[in-house]
Amino acid sequence: MNNIIARLTLIFLLFPYVLNGQSDPENATQSEASRIIYGFVRGGLYGGIDNEDDDKPYIPSAFADLGLKIETEEGKMFNAYADLRFRYGTEFREPVNRFDIREVYVGINGKKWDITAGQKIIKWGRADFTNPTSKFSPQNLISRSPDKEDMDMGNLLVNARWHPFPQLTLEAVVTPYYRSSVLMIDPIPLPSYVTINPINSLMTGNDMFGYGLKANIHLTGADMSLSWFDGYDPMPGTALTRFSLNLTDPIPVPYTELTMKPYKIRNIGLDFETTLGSIGIRGEAGWSLPYDSYKTFEYVACQELEWAAGIDWMPGNWRITAEYSGKFIPDFEESAVDPIIGSELDLSQMGALMATPGFDLAEYVRQQVGAFNRLYNYQLKKLYHSAGIRIETDLLYGKLTPSLTSLFNFTSRDFLVMPEVIYKPADGLTISLGGEFYSGREGSIYDIVDEFMNCIRVSLRVDF
Repeated sequence: MNNIIARLTLIFLLFPYVLNGQSDPENATQSEASRIIYGFVRGGLYGGIDNEDDDKPYIPSAFADLGLKIETEEGKMFNAYADLRFRYGTEFREPVNRFDIREVYVGINGKKWDITAGQKIIKWGRADFTNPTSKFSPQNLISRSPDKEDMDMGNLLVNARWHPFPQLTLEAVVTPYYRSSVLMIDPIPLPSYVTINPINSLMTGNDMFGYGLKANIHLTGADMSLSWFDGYDPMPGTALTRFSLNLTDPIPVPYTELTMKPYKIRNIGLDFETTLGSIGIRGEAGWSLPYDSYKTFEYVACQELEWAAGIDWMPGNWRITAEYSGKFIPDFEESAVDPIIGSELDLSQMGALMATPGFDLAEYVRQQVGAFNRLYNYQLKKLYHSAGIRIETDLLYGKLTPSLTSLFNFTSRDFLVMPEVIYKPADGLTISLGGEFYSGREGSIYDIVDEFMNCIRVSLRVDF
């Protein structure tokens, strides 16, 4: 806590110096240097239904946010950017008091090149709901924020781009360390015999290095990219790190310790964007090839080919985005067991299995962990199909913006709907009311998380 207060105090002490350094419009012809500072203050809460307490309404998350952004540049020579956040409140009934450096980086620009170094969010690909080629920036999938972009997390990296001619841009990105996404399973109430150890900080081992190469091709009426990634997937897997059996009870109960663990992949990507009249068309595809096999290491995902194609259409004041996505598992094999999370432990069945000569309980649990990874990564079937749509419009001269976003996986039957109404009664003031509602067949990911992810939320934000 003292650390956080000290950092915030330093930032506010620097405010006057930053503001004094801002460009004066009257002297704009004398110097191209500029320094600006802006941000927001936001407060809000999330409401839900407590299924364990007679379906009573409760508030699992409430927050007060401060966002501070600083930009500076010296003509076309260099630029710097910082996005700092402070949050106080609760998330999923747990106290929160944290200071985050979401992004902070410096860029140097040449005539035909530019280099950026620091913590930055880089999102490759052009699709809206599914991004098979984006492997550099992790995400916080349980972010309690009305702004969905707050899910994106920065990563320490160096990014270099070269523009040899207008039709081509070559890009290289290097990440020396690994930063994990925050998975949707983090707040799951686990059985007493299962614990999960998350990844809470940077993994700085010498072998955590990753890199990517990308060629952006700019054609008349269309853009496309070819990409290559070699490094650790931002979505880690779940590894079985400890197993023991309590033999004191009439029916032995296994104790299982799980640990989130990254795995290395290669990813080949392709994406494009073009227009057909008033309709924008975009798509991308990625082929992910893990270095290790899921048959040997339970935390490694299967090899997969994933694709997405969508449209953007703006008839009048309406904005409509629709997308289809699919996934194919080339070396698919049916899972022999049920996932360790998402299915009830049948103690009588467990007792019968243990009575079988030669039965290896530890190996059985490892297979269950592997089955859960496949459930989470949507790899329990050979082929998946899903779709998403977002519809929004502007009313009252742009002051009122209602929208509806919906995602449905035709294979797993996972369904998500997110209604929202944004009202801006005055400049700099935003009122947001929305909700998130998850549903899925028994044992699916959305069925597992719906109890704590389903919510109604409201927030007030003032920009400065």
